[in-house]
Amino acid sequence: MVKWKEQVVINAPIDQTWRLFQDEHIHRIMPKVESHELLEGKNDAAGAKHAQVYTEGKQQQRYIVETLAYVDEPAKKYRETTFEMGQMFKVRYAFTLEKETEKTTRFIYEGHNKGISVTAKMMLLAGSKKAARNTVLNFMNRVKEQAEREI
Repeated sequence: MVKWKEQVVINAPIDQTWRLFQDEHIHRIMPKVESHELLEGKNDAAGAKHAQVYTEGKQQQRYIVETLAYVDEPAKKYRETTFEMGQMFKVRYAFTLEKETEKTTRFIYEGHNKGISVTAKMMLLAGSKKAARNTVLNFMNRVKEQAEREI
């Protein structure tokens, strides 16, 4: 299993940053997501299920993303989701936004990627921890850049 938990302070208000995590803006922070369609529930509630199509290179994958928890309070925003990728990996991740000041937001990104099959478990063991951390940090930097661009 690969786990991560990183945080960064974003120079943008919490509501401006939170908009990036809403369905209509998800492509700005996840450009490899080709489509993100609500199948069940409400976009802004636990229990929502979305069909997502993700492209990496020439490979395209479709999976169902389920929202496990959703909090939208003035000083704290939180969304936790899970999905299975290629019947090999179970992925869970959470985005937490905390209001630091009127103009700054703490962004916490945490989660894990767990192998379902023996092959997937071996792939995770053989994978580079540095490369996995870089993927997380690159995502966080994209969120920071997009949120600060809104100003």
